[in-house]
Amino acid sequence: MNALQVIMAFLPFVVLFIGFIVFKMDALKLSLIVLVLELLICGFLYGMGPLKMIEASLWGNITLWTGFLVLWTGQVFGSCYRNTGLLDVLLKTLGKILPTKEGKALTLATVVGGYVGAFNGFATYPVTIPGLKKMGFSGTRAAAAYLVYFAWNISFVSLWVAANIAAGATKFPLVSIVQTMGLIAMPLCISSTIGFFVILQFSLKDKDNLLLLVLTCIGNMLGIFLFTQVFPDLYLLSMVASATFCLLAVWLLSKKYDKSKFEEDADETKYTAKDIIKAFAPLLVCMILVILLSYPLKPLVTATTFSLSLFGYNATSVSLVNAPGTYVLITALVCYLFTVKKTAGLGKSIAMASKRSVPSLLTLLCGGAMVQLMLDTSQIKLLGDVFVNLGSMGYTGATGLLSFLCGIAFGQGMPAVRLLSVMQLTGAPAVGLAPVILIGLAAVICMGPANPLKPSLLKYTSSLADIKGEDGKIFNLNLPWEILGAVIALIMGVILILTGWMPVGLS
Repeated sequence: MNALQVIMAFLPFVVLFIGFIVFKMDALKLSLIVLVLELLICGFLYGMGPLKMIEASLWGNITLWTGFLVLWTGQVFGSCYRNTGLLDVLLKTLGKILPTKEGKALTLATVVGGYVGAFNGFATYPVTIPGLKKMGFSGTRAAAAYLVYFAWNISFVSLWVAANIAAGATKFPLVSIVQTMGLIAMPLCISSTIGFFVILQFSLKDKDNLLLLVLTCIGNMLGIFLFTQVFPDLYLLSMVASATFCLLAVWLLSKKYDKSKFEEDADETKYTAKDIIKAFAPLLVCMILVILLSYPLKPLVTATTFSLSLFGYNATSVSLVNAPGTYVLITALVCYLFTVKKTAGLGKSIAMASKRSVPSLLTLLCGGAMVQLMLDTSQIKLLGDVFVNLGSMGYTGATGLLSFLCGIAFGQGMPAVRLLSVMQLTGAPAVGLAPVILIGLAAVICMGPANPLKPSLLKYTSSLADIKGEDGKIFNLNLPWEILGAVIALIMGVILILTGWMPVGLS
């Protein structure tokens, strides 16, 4: 095995970390540098020709078409939701449940992260980050805090897309992967919520704050436990259940407060019950649409799905009807049917959102090209072959590390989930481990702890917070919490291995 090839396979990840931590570089610029580095590696070390590089880069981005659609529609939804006055109504409604600043912030994160994130994770950022900023937090801390909080949710967002990708790539039963991911990710509820408090500079010595934190963690973990372990066939209800339990806990906690002692602005706009219903209506429409297309209208989805193949690559499936981005776009358009106070028309909202989405789309473009280049040159497979020589525990630890690095570098993390899941079909048995546990571990780390450190997402959330040149600072605020999250996930994976745990149906 060529040592130089192994070193070069790790080099892009090393450059990515140094660029953020040491030089605090802009996400787009750093992604371009890493892509150029990968092109040089492919050309000089693997002899890949210019035409093949172009084809690989194009195909890598075609296979990520859902990611581009989600990034753009997420910006459109945020713009439409704000410009129709619905965001203000939502924030004030949620803020009245628990009147403290800590209560308002956490209620926003748990409710939006759970209810909206269940159907599309990217759709939550345009609501929560501007919402936290409107509460008086700096754009940098608002973006960082929500990214850290949402790191536990992201493994399950968009109808458990990560588990679906892993199941499709490995042919393992979907429910078995769901059960594994649920157990591994459950403790992340605690570390993510504590990180949210610390970044927003909430005092954990305050008894009320500590009670709020504990109740939130219990609510989130209860939802995940019930619908990944007790009723795993109903896994789609996990995030909605967690949000509901948290909302109930916050409502019960609010009973101890005398809300009259919390002053409100004298000129604060008063919203009617009709306005409140309007604020939640687009989100409800989105949920209903997903349910309809997942069950009674599923034949429509199947009938409109087609395959696309270019440059000799295996065909990729395309289904615009039930793509996560499609749901978000429809939700954005529906906002104008429930306008409370319009500040900009639909056309202007889309134009503004499209302009804001360009940097994040270009950043993802670089990541998509890098994925396919590393696939075509078998650099990920090479690393997997190296890890087998480390033994079972060494292989597990190396898989966790590689999942963390790949999750950061590979756009949404979904391409990394596919790569690392397939690796376990041969790698895990070679060291005497059950592939399903390593698949679940890779999926959780790729989509969870790695998520707040991805260049494309940092660029995206920075634009939502209306800040520039702060990508590196957000990265550094998030890094210790995500290293902690990855370690916790790895420990959970090791515990499952050592205890001989297996999902129901595979044991």
